[in-house]
Amino acid sequence: MRARRHTAAGFTFPSVLPSNRLVRDGALVLLTFAVGYAISALWISPSSVLGSNHPIPRVLGLADAEARKKLTDLGFRVRPGGERPNPVVTRGAVVWQDPPPGMVMPPNTTVEIVVSAGPAPVTVPDVVGLALPSAEKIFTAAGVTVGTVDTVQTSGEPGIVIATRPGAGNGRPRGAAVDLVVGSGGGGEL
Repeated sequence: MRARRHTAAGFTFPSVLPSNRLVRDGALVLLTFAVGYAISALWISPSSVLGSNHPIPRVLGLADAEARKKLTDLGFRVRPGGERPNPVVTRGAVVWQDPPPGMVMPPNTTVEIVVSAGPAPVTVPDVVGLALPSAEKIFTAAGVTVGTVDTVQTSGEPGIVIATRPGAGNGRPRGAAVDLVVGSGGGGEL
């Protein structure tokens, strides 16, 4: 026979420990949540769970060959995007890449790189008909220098530019010399 504890009528002591059924049901709910979360993660983004994605390295400023090696060593493919003039980056170094550095991408992703063609050429200004000092100032402002100055006999005013070598509108590297032909004036007819 069991011993009974006598208390006031109808009063029972609450149980401090949860029943076995409550523990079992809670564990089942937690297990269901964990399995559902894992299935959802695999369904939405399988490569983030199972893949071997890498961030795209920064290859800006590197030489073309060095940039290609760095990208291919990580499993990326390289697509050349041509050349683009750049006044700061040396010729043959990477000035642009797509996708940009730091993006996490799967292996075999194509990365396009564009290399520097060096500074853009300067267009030879048209200074024909101007006095030599004015032509020199315009050349300096345009980014070219005055090369040799040849004088030919003309019937017009002396010291006026009558031609440039190469002609106006041609491209020259920044700082290159452009030759001038200046009339001496007072001479015979052309």
